[in-house]
Amino acid sequence: MSPEIQQFLNSNASAVFGLIGALGGGVLSFVASLLLKRREFSLQLRSKIIDRQIAAHERILKLAQDMRVMGSTGALGLDGEVSRGPCILLSKDEFENWFARFTEQQLAGSAWLTTATKREVAFVQDYLITLHMHLVDVPSEKYFDLARLIRQDFIDLSGSLEMAAFSFFESGIHRAKLDRLSAWHKYKRPVTERRLTSTALIQNIAEFRSALQELPK
Repeated sequence: MSPEIQQFLNSNASAVFGLIGALGGGVLSFVASLLLKRREFSLQLRSKIIDRQIAAHERILKLAQDMRVMGSTGALGLDGEVSRGPCILLSKDEFENWFARFTEQQLAGSAWLTTATKREVAFVQDYLITLHMHLVDVPSEKYFDLARLIRQDFIDLSGSLEMAAFSFFESGIHRAKLDRLSAWHKYKRPVTERRLTSTALIQNIAEFRSALQELPK
């Protein structure tokens, strides 16, 4: 260091140190502000993710509740009790409209669902597609005859959908993190086939269709 610079520093030590302190304080303040903004952005992003996830899983819960709503045409079953079945199968129009809404609602937020919920939704959709296929040539007034036979399916499917969605609220909501989009959204085929085979729909559809064919034309 040259004598001139050393003399300047000695003569103006307090001012130099004050300037250094001010600069240091400014740098620290800038860094702190930057870190705070990054944290605020992270919290806002986390909040948006949680909001989307909550909305998506709430849609699934509403669909599950719809499936559990039971109604009746007033007819008596073999046990003498009023026969009941899912309200969404009271008629062809009722089912078609609800099936379209189910497809629309589950697609609206599918990217925000947990993988477990996606898989359960996919299975329910497979069941509904199978049901829809068997109802293609069934008269609307006969829909509820099948509804009474498959009432337990809708109760079971509704419960499994609710459990999958509730698992997000119990644990996943605290992560605010999306499941991997690359994860396969359906159960393995043997699982899906085994579950479908065990449903009341598959076990009763042949008898139901046979009874339809015996009706007078």
